[in-house]
Amino acid sequence: MRIRISHETTYSYEQPVRSLMQALRVMPRDHEGQVVVSWRIEASIDGRLRSTEDTHGNLVHMFQAEGPFDSITMKVDGIVETHDTTGFVRGTKDRLPPQVYLRQTQITQPDEGLILYARKTARAGQTHLEQLHALLDGLHGDMAFMTDVRDSPVRAAEAFALRKGTATDLAHIFCASARELGVPSRLVEGFDASRTRQGGMAARHAWAEAHVEGYGWIGFDPALGRCPADSHVRISVGLDHSDAAPVRLSRVGGGQEKAHVALAVMAVDQ
Repeated sequence: MRIRISHETTYSYEQPVRSLMQALRVMPRDHEGQVVVSWRIEASIDGRLRSTEDTHGNLVHMFQAEGPFDSITMKVDGIVETHDTTGFVRGTKDRLPPQVYLRQTQITQPDEGLILYARKTARAGQTHLEQLHALLDGLHGDMAFMTDVRDSPVRAAEAFALRKGTATDLAHIFCASARELGVPSRLVEGFDASRTRQGGMAARHAWAEAHVEGYGWIGFDPALGRCPADSHVRISVGLDHSDAAPVRLSRVGGGQEKAHVALAVMAVDQ
């Protein structure tokens, strides 16, 4: 499948910004499941854009600009060709050993209720792969998937207690549960063309990957109740959303900020 992603974000400030730096995790990397055909990142003001990568192997574009300015628009446009790998994730650039992804974070730290759920759903005696599929089915059936987007995710234990959450929240719950069972797991930020509404408008998506001995990394999407398919475009990974967030920003000046986002994700002709 060929998927086109067009992403435009405009930041407006109540006072002039004197300097700004953005860390952008918005460009996918090639692996066996996807190939980047074309990709472009543009800013509405003059500045310096350089490419690097973080400790998780994500591509990061650092944009730096000097003011004064009272608004900036960042445009991302690209095409990715994807292939269904039945959930298996191979050919990625992994800089850290899988054991690092056993560590819980402030966001994924489970409480007693979530620990009991994970152990009850993934029964003893099952293989890790069987336990992960049981978690996938259980969370998809027991949690309500909220399609709206929050500015920041809630803690996994809090979302689990509410029995509802965004795709990111459900992925955090999956990671927390898998780590509790001794399986390395990480959050994935990206897009899913199957969720695109009429006209191409869409929202970012998130799912999880777990490392199973003998198989390697495998994707699990608890929001949709299945493994990622060729409609998924994988952008970045991390221990939680804070590691994989698409934008991290620091600035001098500006006062209050308003952001307007327009995102379109659609399948295109070969």
